[in-house]
Amino acid sequence: SDEATIISGTKLAKQVLKEVQRDVESWISFGNKRPHLSVILVGDNPASHIYVRNKIKAAAAVGISSEVILRSKDVSQEELLDMTVKLNRDSTVSGVLVQLPLP
Repeated sequence: SDEATIISGTKLAKQVLKEVQRDVESWISFGNKRPHLSVILVGDNPASHIYVRNKIKAAAAVGISSEVILRSKDVSQEELLDMTVKLNRDSTVSGVLVQLPLP
């Protein structure tokens, strides 16, 4: 048929969040560690702060623990790379996100 199907983005998003939440709880019920997201946020870009705050809220809503690591805009590239290596080696961290744009 040539008829269009109307999709509710809000309804679909809620459905996906419920599915992810079930998957996270199932993962934990099998004896696995709760997923953990570490977010590195550099500088004071207001949009980036809002974006990260929303990611942290979404993670919490589905049962994923998280942390935000704040660094000033003058953090060195070497320090930033060292942080990502350290987090990557940390067995309690499931995912690392470096929020863009970087200053």
